[in-house]
Amino acid sequence: MKKLQLFTLLFSLTLAASAQNNFLLYSFKGNVSVVENNVESKAKVGKPLASTATVKVAAGGAVTLICNEAAMFTFTKAGTYALNKFGDSCRVSSSSVSANYVKYVWASMTKPTGSAGSNRKAYMNTVGAVSRSINNIWIDPRLDTLNYPGGGPEFPLSWKSYSDAKDFDFSLYSSDNISTAIHSTSVNKLKIPIGDIANKMKQGNSYFWTASVKGEENDELKIINYVTKETYAAVLDAIKKQGAAFEAPAEQAYRIGFMLEDAHYLSEAYTYYTKAATLDTANALYRSTLMSFKKDYEIK
Repeated sequence: MKKLQLFTLLFSLTLAASAQNNFLLYSFKGNVSVVENNVESKAKVGKPLASTATVKVAAGGAVTLICNEAAMFTFTKAGTYALNKFGDSCRVSSSSVSANYVKYVWASMTKPTGSAGSNRKAYMNTVGAVSRSINNIWIDPRLDTLNYPGGGPEFPLSWKSYSDAKDFDFSLYSSDNISTAIHSTSVNKLKIPIGDIANKMKQGNSYFWTASVKGEENDELKIINYVTKETYAAVLDAIKKQGAAFEAPAEQAYRIGFMLEDAHYLSEAYTYYTKAATLDTANALYRSTLMSFKKDYEIK
């Protein structure tokens, strides 16, 4: 029995020792290269790496890797790094980078199935509830709550209609009185720019809004928090501080966009997704995410 237990223990240790970590090149700057099977090539964002690979970092360079879907670590000093020696770095620790975001990037850059960037919500914490109201209007749960600091690019409040109606009523309510609208208007589109109602709200206050086929009613209310500039600045600062030890500008912009969207700062997320796609025009994930975001929120 003792021999069997010893054999089982040794076998388990052998399996653990032979288990290989997988890596993904997340971001880099300067002269960084990768050696695989004795072949050296230039670093590329999104490149999968086996544990047998070696990463070379020249003076002034830096590279951040994702390991086993959830852990992230950075080489900031010049040198040659054999990845099979960094198993400890693959453990998920107290890294400030959102584990959900790291998992999302890994999944998006390593799995070819589906449209890249379209599955963002599956990795976000704040997904809206499914509507249960019965009427001719459907408002996407993504718009259940919108944090709006004013300014920024124009952002629409949008909906879909199950009827062939051409005209719609939009209503805005204060948070302390949902029986009487503080602003109502009729539109002939399935959206209204939030900038059109900004002057009806005061920063620091919360509001409800809804849309209905003209002449009908809709009791499904969505929230707008018209936050102060100071509140948004504090949120943005906290998000910026959650980055890896090194992030290139494009990767930083993309991460900030993802986290702002998760925090319901949708107009501001759009700004950062656009910035990421502009900074790295060759990155298919950044480009497709921007297109998916615009489609999700009816941005033309």
